[in-house]
Amino acid sequence: MTALPLKQVIRSGLRVAAVSLCLAGCAAPSSTVGTAPHEAGSLPGHPRLGSALPAGHTRYDNAWITDAFVRLTHDLEWGQRRPHLLRYEEPINIVMSGPGAAGYTSFVDAYLAELRTRAGVAIGRAPGSGNLLVRFVPGADFRAQIPKHSCVVAPGRLEWETFRRDPTKFGTRAFERQRSLQAMTVFIPANAEPYLIRTCLIEEIAQALGPANDLYELSFSIFNDDAVHLWPTALDYLMLRVLYSPQMRSGLSRGETRRVVRSVLAQLNPIGERAPPQTRINPNDMREWSTKISAVFERSPSAGSRRRSANQALAIAIRRRPGSAFHCQSLVTLARVSRDEPAAELGFLERAERICARVHGSDDLRIALIKLSRARALFRAGRPSAALGLSEGLESRLASHGKAERLVSLYALQEAALRAIQQGSRSFAARRLAAEWGAYALGRRHPEVRRLIGN
Repeated sequence: MTALPLKQVIRSGLRVAAVSLCLAGCAAPSSTVGTAPHEAGSLPGHPRLGSALPAGHTRYDNAWITDAFVRLTHDLEWGQRRPHLLRYEEPINIVMSGPGAAGYTSFVDAYLAELRTRAGVAIGRAPGSGNLLVRFVPGADFRAQIPKHSCVVAPGRLEWETFRRDPTKFGTRAFERQRSLQAMTVFIPANAEPYLIRTCLIEEIAQALGPANDLYELSFSIFNDDAVHLWPTALDYLMLRVLYSPQMRSGLSRGETRRVVRSVLAQLNPIGERAPPQTRINPNDMREWSTKISAVFERSPSAGSRRRSANQALAIAIRRRPGSAFHCQSLVTLARVSRDEPAAELGFLERAERICARVHGSDDLRIALIKLSRARALFRAGRPSAALGLSEGLESRLASHGKAERLVSLYALQEAALRAIQQGSRSFAARRLAAEWGAYALGRRHPEVRRLIGN
C-alpha cells in the first residue's frame, strides 16, 4: 500500500517492544490507547543529545553509491520498476493539517532546515495550499483501513476519505503509474505515540522527495528496512543532494540516471572516486528472505508460525549471505520472537552482536540496541545485576542518535534492576529519567508514563 511495506511492518511490530518493559505490571503501550492526540512533554536535555548526527559517512565507492541511488529511485520495494526518475521540479511547500498537527510544526521546521542545509533541497512549510501535504487522521480509522502500517505516503493531493476507500489504488498502484512528482500526501494516525509521529514525519517526508525503495545493504541509512536510524545519515543527505542537484531532472531513464549520477558524485563526493570497490547484491537473491522476515511481523500468525518464519529467514541468510547485514537482522529477529525462552534469546543476541559488529562496526547504533535487548533479557532471566552492568554506557550512545523511545526502555530497565538489588536512591533517579523521556516519547498521559510517575 505504501512505498515502505517491509519497514512499516517491522516498525509496527516493534512498537510495544521498543518502548515498554512491562517489568512491574505496567500497561502495554499502544497507539490504540485513547482517541485524542497525545500531549508530548518537552525534550529533556542530555550533553550528548544528537552528537552522532548525521550518522555514518560517504566514503563509499561512487560506483556502489550510483548503483544504490538507481535502485532507490527507480525500483519499488514490491518488485516493480519506475521507468523514469522522479523529483519535485518546483520548491516544496509542506502543509500540515489535522488533530494534533500544530504540536509538531516546530519539529518539522527544524527538520526542513536540515534538509535545506545538508541536502540542498528547496523545502519549507507554508500556510494554505502546498505540494507536500501531511495529514493527521483519526487513529482508529487509520488502523482499521491499513493495520500493518504506522503511516503512509501516497502520490497526489489526497483527502483521507478518498484514500481510505481504496488504499491500494492510491498507494501501490499509484506509485507504479507515477510519471511525474507534483504533489505527495502523508497520512499519520493522530493518536500515535509522539516518537512514532516524529519517525513518520522524518522518513515519509524524505521518501516523498523521490526515493521509493529500501535497501538492506545501506547500513547507514533511513532508506533501510531495518528501521535502525531515525534521522537521515550522511549518506542519505548525499543521496538527496544528488537527486536535487541542477544536473538531475525528472524523466531520466534508468541508464541516463546512472550516467548523470556518476558525474554528479565525482563533484560532490570525490573521496568516493578513490574508495575501494564494494560488493553489489542482486535484489532478487534475497527476495525470499524479505518475505520470511515480513511474515514474522504480521499480526495474525501464531507464535509458532512467527518463529518458523524467523528460522527460515536465518537459514536463507546463512545459505546465501553469511556474515552479512541479512544474517545480522535474522538473528536479531529470531531473538525477538524467542522471548519466552531467555536462554535461547540471549544466545541469538550474542551471535547477532558478533555478526553485526563485523558487518557494521563495533560502534554502530545496532550494537547498542542489541546490548539493550540483551540487558532486558538478562533481567527477565532473573539476573538484575548482570542486566544493570550491561546497560552501563548505553545512555550516551542512544542519546547521541536521538533515540528517545530507547532511552525510556533503558531508564525503565535500570530503575527495575536497581530496585531489585535494593538500590533505592539510584532507582528513583532512573525512574525520574524514564518518566521525563517517556513524556516526550510516549506522551504525558500515556499509561507507562503515568506508572512511572505514580499517577
